[in-house]
Amino acid sequence: MFRVLTAAAFALPTFALPLVALGTPVSAASISAASISKRAIGAPSRDLTGHLSVESTAIHLNQSEGSSEDEISQLLDVAYDQEAADDFETAAATYRQVLTQIEAQALISPETQGEALRGLGSSYVGLQAFDKALPELEAALSIFEALSVENDPSYDPDRPAESDYANILLYLNGTLGLVHDSLGNFATALGYYQRAVIDSDLSASSEEQLYQLTRQVYQLHNIGGIETRLGQYTEAEETLKQALALSTQIEDLDLKGSVVFSLGWLLDLQKEYDQAISNYQVAVELFHRDNNNLREIRALNNLGVAYLKQQNPTAAKEAFDKGFDLLAMQDDPIERAYLLDSLGSLFQDSEDFEQAWAQYFQALRLSQTTDDKPIQIDVLLNLGGLMESQDQPDLAIFFYKQAIAKIETIRQDLQKLSDEMQQRYALTIEDYYRRTADLLLQQGREAEAVQILELLKLQEIKAYLRDGQSEESTGAERFNTPSEDDLLRVLNELPAETSLAEFMAHSAARALSDPSETGENIPFDLEAVNGLQSVLNDQPVKTAVLYPLILDDRLEILLITPDGVVESFSTDVSKTDISNTVGELQKKLKSKPIDSKPPAQTLYDWLIRPIDETLALHEVENIIYLPDGVLRYVPLAALHNGEQWLAAKYQSHNITATTVDDLAERNSSGLSVVAGAFTDNKITHEVQIGSQSFPFSGLNGAQQEVDNLQEAVPDSMALFNNEFTSEAILEAVGDHRIVHLATHAKFVSGQPEESFVLFGDGGTVNMRDIQSWTLPTVDLVVLSACETGSSFEGEGKEILGLGYQIHQTGAASAIASLWAVDDTSTAALMTQFYRALSNGQSKAQALQTAQTAMINSDSYNNPHAWAAFILIGNGR
Repeated sequence: MFRVLTAAAFALPTFALPLVALGTPVSAASISAASISKRAIGAPSRDLTGHLSVESTAIHLNQSEGSSEDEISQLLDVAYDQEAADDFETAAATYRQVLTQIEAQALISPETQGEALRGLGSSYVGLQAFDKALPELEAALSIFEALSVENDPSYDPDRPAESDYANILLYLNGTLGLVHDSLGNFATALGYYQRAVIDSDLSASSEEQLYQLTRQVYQLHNIGGIETRLGQYTEAEETLKQALALSTQIEDLDLKGSVVFSLGWLLDLQKEYDQAISNYQVAVELFHRDNNNLREIRALNNLGVAYLKQQNPTAAKEAFDKGFDLLAMQDDPIERAYLLDSLGSLFQDSEDFEQAWAQYFQALRLSQTTDDKPIQIDVLLNLGGLMESQDQPDLAIFFYKQAIAKIETIRQDLQKLSDEMQQRYALTIEDYYRRTADLLLQQGREAEAVQILELLKLQEIKAYLRDGQSEESTGAERFNTPSEDDLLRVLNELPAETSLAEFMAHSAARALSDPSETGENIPFDLEAVNGLQSVLNDQPVKTAVLYPLILDDRLEILLITPDGVVESFSTDVSKTDISNTVGELQKKLKSKPIDSKPPAQTLYDWLIRPIDETLALHEVENIIYLPDGVLRYVPLAALHNGEQWLAAKYQSHNITATTVDDLAERNSSGLSVVAGAFTDNKITHEVQIGSQSFPFSGLNGAQQEVDNLQEAVPDSMALFNNEFTSEAILEAVGDHRIVHLATHAKFVSGQPEESFVLFGDGGTVNMRDIQSWTLPTVDLVVLSACETGSSFEGEGKEILGLGYQIHQTGAASAIASLWAVDDTSTAALMTQFYRALSNGQSKAQALQTAQTAMINSDSYNNPHAWAAFILIGNGR
């Protein structure tokens, strides 16, 4: 007998209730399989009350094989019972057994296989093994979508409610949304959640309507949570208010409380604390009436933190105390750890540092008994702040380092951690990297600061791209100095009741805060610095590495000289002044007739003047540049020393943290190019960015640009207009060393999905999708008509992201422009660039040669025409 799904039995994916100050989904263990029917999720929705016979859907088995199908059916029943009892580990084992038997029976129905995959994926979700759940649920979705197409060739996967398999498809989309949500893939999660939303069928029974309405509120709640995490506050408020209005028609107090709570969280993030507190109070009441102690504790914790932000410690303490009272009824180590951590913040705010330490240290000890790394990170960061308040910078560095090391082990959760930091404090995760680097520089520990800056750049990229799947080494495995290793061992052995005074009096803590007691701290190997030192030795000309770090009150400048020595310099200038000057220079660089020298000279004085003598002493010709924050919006070449542009004196190329180990010479084969160009100005392609549509026409000068390129590099091929597609370019790459795209591209600071490259046929590829390209033999990708967004809110992360994504394809480097440049001047610069490459110059040298030629010309000497293009990656 084929199993069918009833509305009452449908398992709604868990909604995203912020945890304490986190924006993460509720533990997936709360997806109770008790709400999943023993009858399969995979039944066609046209028959919700009767049975669908096996004969009508399955391929017939031989008489001798019938017992095998019956055995599989019985095993599925057992698995459903186990799942319904929340015994997810046993259920997963049974589902795996079912799938093993299905593999041995080639004629088993696809619905049965889909049911087993659904069950295995859902069991993994119950175990919070989201990475394991993902392929199983995706496979199940693929099966039921294929069956939907079989029944109706016009079936649209974006409209699952119209399929004969609507129930299972809606369930799978919602659950896949939860899985991607939990993995930090928020944009992907949003798409699945949106496909899982359905409108109530007014012709259905009252029971069915209530079920549909409840499901609608769940999914709207999840969508609102994603929109909140993505910073789309206006959209999130609209979505959550829609969910709130619909929730008045349902009796699910837990769901109602979660919607109200999420609205409170949204208001909290926007610093509307009075309204946030009102929402949290309502959520507390709803969870209390539902006897959901754990969620009530979470709401009380958020309520207390909101009171702390209002500098109302009495009300905060009252909220925390209520949470502890509930823990006496239903203890939970994670909830207790979060409450202790919040209570520590209350004591620290009131300068009761001994009590703050006591709460934090108990929270740390408790958190170490769980797998909840976010609370461990939160406590370690708070302990670092506590040490700063005690004027113990080396101990602060120690705790910050331990927090950052843990962050590096759960990079997939970075965006959620950022939400946490943004809510509880005015700092983001990246800010703590900056703070640690700042303290290291103040202590004269420049080499360690370089390593932290390497990690900072990588985390900024990850935060922008929301990419948690990379496996490359971060260098965090060698984080501690020997003295810090000693203190970490001591910290892990101290009793939970150890006082702040006892900790600071310990010999290991004293050795760290006062190295004179045990002698000078032993230097240790730093992967980032060692890698750069090796690279510098391999460069064709004398090369230095420039790391600026923008802090609130100054600009710190780290320079790694050609002999591998790290030197530090400092300019007393505020972050605001840097931002204003960069904005002024960028504005003038974008406008051809305007003189950009004044702000260009100011930035030169701040950034380059302090290192002028050192560069000259080492006879530096090339600068490898890792710009920070808003400095990414202006090219190094466009700075001016009062006599000449920097481009006339130095080669330069930007790198990202991931390209440090890829700066040696890679390809000695002959120069060859595959080019694509959108040249027909009679054709206009519309590109959808968010809710807006933008028209882009062919580029008049692109034809001449490619013609000149082919003249300079005879071994070239070109694709124009409709022939210029993403697939055609990737197919034509072959052994070509350069991919040249003369077309519109835009990289904006908002969402990576809103950044794109346009092809001649109207197709696009966005920032996230570029990583899927495979270009292992390519030395250079040229985007000759691209531009980046000018919003300083993103602090140039879109530029950082572009370099990172190009490197992920296997390509060595990219050239892109920071603002829109006239077609004719672009063609002129590219002609000079390719001629220089053909004459054997490196990419960095060829770009400098082209820019110098433009500077010395009569027509294109304004930096608007030549300075926009930056080289990112390998300059060889």
